[in-house]
Amino acid sequence: MLHRGLGHHDQFARIAPYYDLLMASVPYARWADYVADLALLAHRPIVPGSHLLDLATGTGSVALEFANRGCIATGLDLSEPMLEQARRKAGVAGRRVEFLNRDLVRFSLPAEFDHALCLYDSLNYVLDPKNLERTFANVRRALKPSGLLIFDINTVHALEAELFTQASGPNAVVRYRWRSKYQPRTKLTEIRMHFEIAATGEQIEVVHRQRGYTDAEIRSLLSRAGFGGIGSYDGYRFQPPTSTSDRVFYFAVPR
Repeated sequence: MLHRGLGHHDQFARIAPYYDLLMASVPYARWADYVADLALLAHRPIVPGSHLLDLATGTGSVALEFANRGCIATGLDLSEPMLEQARRKAGVAGRRVEFLNRDLVRFSLPAEFDHALCLYDSLNYVLDPKNLERTFANVRRALKPSGLLIFDINTVHALEAELFTQASGPNAVVRYRWRSKYQPRTKLTEIRMHFEIAATGEQIEVVHRQRGYTDAEIRSLLSRAGFGGIGSYDGYRFQPPTSTSDRVFYFAVPR
């Protein structure tokens, strides 16, 4: 549940060289399979040649996964050090992926994309609902009329349950200890993150904040930004979300 580059302060400049070590257990290929299945449910299949926009791309793992599947991928992120890692990985893999340094709340791209993705609860880092609506509107303008947006969020339930309070094992290459505190009145959670790089002993401290959004809020913001055909699913499953879902995936199409 690590954020990959939203907001005005680059919280990942120091962790960027170690980010892929930290995320080594993440099954990116399975994520891509699930996203592709959601696109089929929305009748907007992701096929070779699809123009795909990966928002909050970080070190580009999702964009590169879809590039490997024949998509024409573009990644956006605010963190230039993370994008440097993404470009390096693309070079090693021999993939032509464009990685752009952009703020999701303010970016503008031509309407040339078939699909836009924003994964791993990155949109929870947009703390102001008005800015989340602006983000959705920016995506809407970047999509073709036949396009599709797919994203996931941590639910209010996940933040209330303090699921960010967690720690790595003692033998991890990048050891971490996170402590979160949720404020019901504002729906904001603050996560104090401590990292230690095992090989060097380097210590890194960052503070992250996420906002919880209800299903009604997400649907209203999408609608106001010009989206319809909204579907929602319990994370990595194909059933509707419940009151105890901790992650929800959405898809939406331009109106």
